[in-house]
Amino acid sequence: MKIIWSIASATYREIIRERLLYGIFLIAALITGASFFLSTISFDQNVRVLQDIGLASIHVLTLFITVFVATNSLSRDVDRRALYFLFPKPVSRMHYVLGKYVGFILFMITTLVILGGLFSVGLAVIDTHVLLAAGINIMYSFLEISLLLALATLFASFTAPLNASLYTLAIYFVGHSQSSLRTFVAQLNNGFLNAVIKTVYYVLPNLEKFDVRKATLYQVPIPHSQVFWTLIYWALYLAIALYLAVLVTKKREL
Repeated sequence: MKIIWSIASATYREIIRERLLYGIFLIAALITGASFFLSTISFDQNVRVLQDIGLASIHVLTLFITVFVATNSLSRDVDRRALYFLFPKPVSRMHYVLGKYVGFILFMITTLVILGGLFSVGLAVIDTHVLLAAGINIMYSFLEISLLLALATLFASFTAPLNASLYTLAIYFVGHSQSSLRTFVAQLNNGFLNAVIKTVYYVLPNLEKFDVRKATLYQVPIPHSQVFWTLIYWALYLAIALYLAVLVTKKREL
């Protein structure tokens, strides 16, 4: 555990030192700030719509930033031959993968806290009743992005950082479109396409399970059973993705 934490801390410090990220954070903060500024000049239903846009912006920006940083961080370790110095020591490849992943999670939490905190300040000025909804949405964002980061870690273990980022983002878009795809294909009455979409539905993570923005903003209660099975679903996919990442890293020639 100590080895994993040491790698995680080093990964987190390395990411924070990158000056490029300050520009990304500035753009993200401006977009987030604009969303709650616009809501101050809107009323009734428009406020909820703009709050939805603000929360979605936080989610998407955090996803893009963390996936980009994670895939490039893993690639740099290979390019700089840092792994040659790690693995001869009492550091297994499992320690390395889990340590890097925990470092990415720490960075993702930092990003969510900064953007979510800024947005919450704006919400507190406008309507304090929506703060709970924002907090619940940010927690679900953590679950979804942490799962996608595990997949990004898997992809980055065997392909270039750009490809790993694109694969991860493709899963993000497909994961949020599975219900629409199944409905569309069902209308075509095509057995082959139905089989393909059904396979995709069960193999790829269904990220719609983590989208609770509409429910929380309109104060629709989320059943405890749904929360429980969502957590089980998240933990299962997360464990599988990290396990495969460790296996690929063990077999990879470095």
